[in-house]
Amino acid sequence: MQLIAKPCVLPLSMMKYQALIRRVIEDLLVQSDIVTDFNNRMTGFRGEESVMSFHLEPISNLNYRIYHDLRFLHGNYYFQIDILILCAYFALVLEVKNWAKDWHFDKVLQQAMIEKDGKLERVNNPIFQARLQAFKLREWLKRHNFTGLPIQYLFVNSNENTNIIIGDDNKYKWNVCNSEYLLERIDQIANDFKIEFYDEKELRKIDKLLLTNHTPEDPDLLQKYNLTRKEIKSGVHCTICNFLPLHYNAGTWKCPKCKTESKTAFIDTLNDYFYTISPTITNAEARSFLQIPSPKITHHLLNSADLASTGKFKFKIYHQPTKQK
Repeated sequence: MQLIAKPCVLPLSMMKYQALIRRVIEDLLVQSDIVTDFNNRMTGFRGEESVMSFHLEPISNLNYRIYHDLRFLHGNYYFQIDILILCAYFALVLEVKNWAKDWHFDKVLQQAMIEKDGKLERVNNPIFQARLQAFKLREWLKRHNFTGLPIQYLFVNSNENTNIIIGDDNKYKWNVCNSEYLLERIDQIANDFKIEFYDEKELRKIDKLLLTNHTPEDPDLLQKYNLTRKEIKSGVHCTICNFLPLHYNAGTWKCPKCKTESKTAFIDTLNDYFYTISPTITNAEARSFLQIPSPKITHHLLNSADLASTGKFKFKIYHQPTKQK
C-alpha cells in the first residue's frame, strides 16, 4: 500500500518569495533577480509536483513510503532530496529537473550539457547530484544506526518537451529516465532487490527519524537581495488580486480594485510580515504594517489571529505560527 509520508506542498522558502514579490517596491523588484529566482524555483516545484501527484500515484506492488523535499544537516552543511522512495528492500533518491532544454550526457568526461541558443552549455550533472545525495543519505542514516539498506538514485526528467541524449555505452544510462517511464524503472529496481532489510517496525523508526530531522530551507531574503525594511510595502493586501493597501472601515477591509471585502485579510498580511521582516511582531509594529492607528483595534486583531505571545502590556510580543516541516 502506497504511503505519502511527506506530501508535496509549497515549501516555506517559496512562500517567503511570494510574500516578498508582493511587498517589495516595484523598481527594486524589476532591478533584482527576485522574480527570476522565484520562477526557476516554481518551475522545479511544478516538476516535482507532477512526479508526486501523477507518475508515482499508481504505485501499489510494494509498501512504499514516499517523501517530497527532505533536507538534513550533514556535517556543516545541509543536503536536500527532491523525492525519496523508501521500502523494506531499498531506498531510491530522485533528482527531478523540469527544464525545457535537451540534455546531453558525455560518456568520456561524464559531463552534462544542455542546448541553449543552438549551442551546448555545461551544467551540473544531475546524475551525480542524485548520486551525491544518495551517498550523504547513506552516511546520515549510518550515523543514526541504520545501515545496510541499498540506496539507489535516478535523475528524472519531468518535462515532456525535453529530450535526453545519452549513449547506450554510458554506464550511467540506467540512472536516467523520463517521468513517464519512472514506474517501469522502479519495478526494474525492485526486481533487483529481494532481500528484506527492515521490518515494518524499523521502517516506522526511519520514517520518524526522517520527518523529525527534516529542516526546511528558511532563507533571509532581505539579506540575500540586500533589501531593508523600508523597501517593503506596508498595508493589508487583497487575497484575491494582491492589491495593497486595502481600505479599512468598521472591521472590514475593502479592495478598491476588485471590490472584494474581508474581515480576515489582515491575517495573510501578518504572515507577509513574518515571511519578509521578522518572526515576531509587537502592537506598534503591527499598527505600522497594517496601517491601523488604533492600539486597541490592533490588540483585538492580534488576539483574534490566535498567535502565541510572550510578555505583557506594552512589552507583549506576538510570534509567528509554527513553521511547516
